[in-house]
Amino acid sequence: MSRRLTTQEIEAWRYRGWLVVPAILSAETVQALPGWLEAIARPPAAGAQRQHYFEETQSGPAICRTERFLADHAGLDGLISAGAVPEIAAALNGEPMLLYKEKVNYKYPGGAGFAAHQDATAYPYVQVNVTALVPVDPMTPENGCLEFARLESSALLPADDRGCIAAAALDSLAFEPVPLQPGDVLFFTSYAPHRSGPNRTNSPRRALYLTYNRAKDGELRSHYYGERDRRLAAQGDRPEAISMIRHFQGTATRGPGA
Repeated sequence: MSRRLTTQEIEAWRYRGWLVVPAILSAETVQALPGWLEAIARPPAAGAQRQHYFEETQSGPAICRTERFLADHAGLDGLISAGAVPEIAAALNGEPMLLYKEKVNYKYPGGAGFAAHQDATAYPYVQVNVTALVPVDPMTPENGCLEFARLESSALLPADDRGCIAAAALDSLAFEPVPLQPGDVLFFTSYAPHRSGPNRTNSPRRALYLTYNRAKDGELRSHYYGERDRRLAAQGDRPEAISMIRHFQGTATRGPGA
């Protein structure tokens, strides 16, 4: 393993359900990431698998999310499938892990945040997973970095009809912002309560979100995306459907030229 976790880091992970591992990506990877994201943000060519989602901003429609791009970019595939990120995800869980899903949240200037939620609400087929957040730009409270609250056990909190944490349950949670720099990676469980605010700056706040499930639970990525496609299609011709829960606080749209 290229980067061994300390006892203090393991204890922090078990106590909080999230952990920042600083500066674990190479300088070459950090430098390449903006270009890689620009490449996958382009309209998909014939045969590409990625799916884009857009939101309204004061400057007009802007891309807000890309899902399912692993087969569309060799550099991102290498980062996601091998090296420090999946190795540390496995070390935190104590067993081998497989990719469950991958997405980018772009959060360009004026981009909206996400209401407090637990990812487990939106993840069928799996009970144990680890998500790695790879920042492409600095993440700060001003541009909508993630905020986490501690949960003492791996359990689902009461949810509202959107799939977000119910208002009554929010009263008992204390959220703290978790700033990040490119090269850092933030790991968190699907039960860790989190949220993020809008981007109030003039620069983008792009980040990869890479979720892994236990290898012993099998290859679940194709099942997840099949179910995701089915559920979003069942919602009808609605541009606001960018996830299996309605935690996005922006106004989704069909995007330029749609």
